[in-house]
Amino acid sequence: MDWWRGGDGVMGRRNKGRRQRIAEQIDSGGSTVGLTQEDLTWGRNVVGGEEDYYWRRLSDDFALKDIVPATYLELHNQCYEAWNANPLASAIIEMTTSFVLGKGVSIEANHKKVQRLLQRFWHDPANRMDERIYDLCQELALYGEIFIRFFVNPYDGSVRLRLIDPSLIDLIETDPEDVETPLRFHRRPLGQNVSQIGIRGQSMLRDETVAKEEGEWFEAGREVVQFAINKVSNAKRGRSDLATLLPWLRRYKDWLTDRVRINKYKGAFLWDVQLSGADKKTIDRKRMEYSYPPEPGSVLLHNEAEKWTAVQPAINASDAKEDGRALKLMIAVGAGLPEHYLSDASQGNRATAAEMGLPALLRFQRRQKILKYIVRTILDRVIEEARRVGALGRSVDTSYDVIFPEIDCADHLTLASAMQCLVNALSVAHQQGWVSDETAMHMLFQLVGVEVDMHEEQARIEAAHAAR
Repeated sequence: MDWWRGGDGVMGRRNKGRRQRIAEQIDSGGSTVGLTQEDLTWGRNVVGGEEDYYWRRLSDDFALKDIVPATYLELHNQCYEAWNANPLASAIIEMTTSFVLGKGVSIEANHKKVQRLLQRFWHDPANRMDERIYDLCQELALYGEIFIRFFVNPYDGSVRLRLIDPSLIDLIETDPEDVETPLRFHRRPLGQNVSQIGIRGQSMLRDETVAKEEGEWFEAGREVVQFAINKVSNAKRGRSDLATLLPWLRRYKDWLTDRVRINKYKGAFLWDVQLSGADKKTIDRKRMEYSYPPEPGSVLLHNEAEKWTAVQPAINASDAKEDGRALKLMIAVGAGLPEHYLSDASQGNRATAAEMGLPALLRFQRRQKILKYIVRTILDRVIEEARRVGALGRSVDTSYDVIFPEIDCADHLTLASAMQCLVNALSVAHQQGWVSDETAMHMLFQLVGVEVDMHEEQARIEAAHAAR
């Protein structure tokens, strides 16, 4: 098991040493000239001659698409660092959270007892789900996966949630025949504060020390639940929204830093004093005389033997503008965001911005569905534990709905005009006997993008007619 764990095992140390050797070869102009950070993270063995390229490391298993643990932990640290130190990375994560959750989510249950149960769990000071839901969305985008641990009171069935740092989960054991079905999760050993042991017996201390050195296993589904994004079907670990952006975020930050340094010295200048026919003794004497530059606004008096010239650096800042935009465009493409979302509205107009924003809004809608599945998994566990202790009867209707804020990606004026034309056309077609009521309803709801069960809707219409 030790070989699989991050930087603590044998392979972790080997991978770390390999990355250091590659970095040294890059710095020294070795055989890896032209390599990028992406090559070091995702590429094959690139150290050595041409024939070495087609051999793979013993730590690689291309049947499984998860990266080696040392690289996985390194990506986690880099994503967390970028989120803390890079404003562009922080804005991408924050923008995702703001679009997906907006002002928050609400829960509506059909039965009053279920509604009270879910509201009591949601507003429990130990859970604070109104705030924690934002942490769930933020860390899911930042780490690419979250591990939710359940703490259940065996007497009253109350449930509390806590998040486990994905960096601490070093091993996921799955069904041998189904990699998508996890069986248990292993958390790496945690540090122990001996001062908090107190006067416990030596045997208990030894047992706890051994347990902490071996880590801890959690049963999947009952104790811990994993939710992952940005992964393929045969991978166990998720991937951060920032993972593919890290090299370009760093390059854009370095480019901006260089521009700041250049512009800092843009206004700097020096005096070039030319002495005609002067010997070394005269030059040394003038150097001592002009050891301090003239104060601003001072008057210089000299004869024709001296010539004073102010020399400024030639910095063409406008020449590098497109370079910075190209870097930002690469980041925007990788993040699935239009350029004007990243504080650059100089290109295009309102119509172009509206069209470019549609793919991003659809991406946020897809993330909403993932968050809805996470919330429903949590609330289903709350209802299950309440039924276990008898707080809810088996005959109680436990159906509920999780309502997310709507992400508006449609032009309402255009939609209203199109809907009016469609309604008039469908009315004429129905009078002529060209379409049935069910087909007309289907076309109408398809236009507005609402999923409606036609049979249930017709039953409601007939019930309303009967009531009238």
